[in-house]
Amino acid sequence: MATITINLDDELNKKFREIVKQKVGEGKGTIGKAIEEAIVSWIEEKKQVEIRKRMLEKLNKGYRMGKILIKSRDELYDRK
Repeated sequence: MATITINLDDELNKKFREIVKQKVGEGKGTIGKAIEEAIVSWIEEKKQVEIRKRMLEKLNKGYRMGKILIKSRDELYDRK
């Protein structure tokens, strides 16, 4: 387990503690649990952004299916 020291704006600290008190409750370790949950959520969000970025790049490049280059779904249906 690691220890991280952070500095927060007073207003942000107050809001965060209020939300933790409402959602998690009061007691030993509640702030740490809430911060851990926030960090996990942030990491997952960043992963999803990166995945979306890679998928959009692939879509913009198009797909090679043999000799046919398909850039959009509409092209599949407009083909004769």
